[in-house]
Amino acid sequence: MTIPVDAILIGAGNRGAETYGRWALEHPGDLRIVAIAEPDAARRTATASGHGVPAERQFSSWEDLLSFPQMARAAIVATQDQMHTAPALAALNAGYDVLLEKPMAHRLEECAALALAAERAGQVLQICHVLRYTEFYRRIHEMIQSGRLGQVITIAHRENVSSWHMAHSYVRGNWRSAGLSSPMILAKSCHDLDILCWLVGSRPSTVSSVGSLRHFRPENAPEGAPPRCTDGCPAAEACPFYAPLFYSDLEPMLRALTHARGLPYRVGAWLALHQPGLLRALAAVTPPLRRITEYDGWPRSVITGRPTDPEAVRQALREGPYGRCVYHCDNDVVDHQVVALEFGNGVSASHTMHGHSHDEGRTLRIDGSRATLLAELTWSRTLIEIHEHRGGRIERTVMPTILEQGGHGGGDQGLMRAFVSSLRGDGNQPVLTSARESLESHLLAFAAEEARLAHTVIHMADFRARAEQVGVAYLGHLKG
Repeated sequence: MTIPVDAILIGAGNRGAETYGRWALEHPGDLRIVAIAEPDAARRTATASGHGVPAERQFSSWEDLLSFPQMARAAIVATQDQMHTAPALAALNAGYDVLLEKPMAHRLEECAALALAAERAGQVLQICHVLRYTEFYRRIHEMIQSGRLGQVITIAHRENVSSWHMAHSYVRGNWRSAGLSSPMILAKSCHDLDILCWLVGSRPSTVSSVGSLRHFRPENAPEGAPPRCTDGCPAAEACPFYAPLFYSDLEPMLRALTHARGLPYRVGAWLALHQPGLLRALAAVTPPLRRITEYDGWPRSVITGRPTDPEAVRQALREGPYGRCVYHCDNDVVDHQVVALEFGNGVSASHTMHGHSHDEGRTLRIDGSRATLLAELTWSRTLIEIHEHRGGRIERTVMPTILEQGGHGGGDQGLMRAFVSSLRGDGNQPVLTSARESLESHLLAFAAEEARLAHTVIHMADFRARAEQVGVAYLGHLKG
């Protein structure tokens, strides 16, 4: 019988409780949560109850939890971005192997310090760059390595953030301000910059970037728009960012599900949009349909602790940050940014991130000397096409959509399998996102933001050296 890896959970929010914690519940033979630190009492109690964590192992702060002798092999750190460094360093110092949510930290010196600390401790610090663990990107990586495309010349990668996701996370939500969290290119696209490095198989030599906050500004508000969507907005019937449309009706998610490959998803989503009464009646006798009628996941779970209660959702929109008009928020992060990269092996690449897409997901074009690869990983479809230069042959692979595959297109599950496998040392799943390797994408994000603000080109060799220096200084300051 396989013995599960014991872990403590620091941060029982959306990612901590609903992604990594839920994976543990679904795989009790692989991972067991034995202690929890979470300042929100309701979240802490609910998560602890689900995992059977006794009261004496429930803590309101990570400091209290880590003041006790080591309770488990691993620590999962899933706090807010600006609160990653201290608990991760403390957990490493206490002897835990650590799974750390991305981004590693919101400041350059802290990211570098984390990688250095893990290396000095000789412990696992795995960063949650989940895209490497998706079947979609694994297949693309294998195609490049096989030589199918010939010599890779250039890559164009896009992070197409849907307009409603942009409004949720980067206008109304926790990542709306660079000062409160981190630059959007770091918070949202360290995944993408990591994938580019992995696909190219080389480190960038230069970085430049342009972008700004163009749309979500007060001057673009509809005439007469009040501070909150629920305050009788005259544009409610036409505004694409009307909050009840997202959280009460789940309209964008349901529209995406109507394109799913699985028939139950398509039928259930269509009924929810057009015949909600019939859906509720069918769900009473058809358990799979209850996943729609009793949906309790993201984004509803972010705005209220009672996501299946319609009145609780409405109250959150009347009183909480997610009911605010997107043109009257305190946001300052960009809503579009382009990063240009030149790699050491001669490959050029661009990464475009924006928050105005009709469909949530990523698109990719790789041009090689023998073939061109076109790919989409979105809520409405997932496919990979290879167009051969000679003969014009086209090979097309269609896969389940992101929503059908689960979190991040199956990447969340792959990440957790790899983390547990690495701690067991069974070699079943390699760790693809060590702290040192993940650090590179974070450095690229910081360099891109510096390049954008200063209108300059960043030479990465100098930037890496600077990061190493400030990382060493940061650790030295902590010891001093």
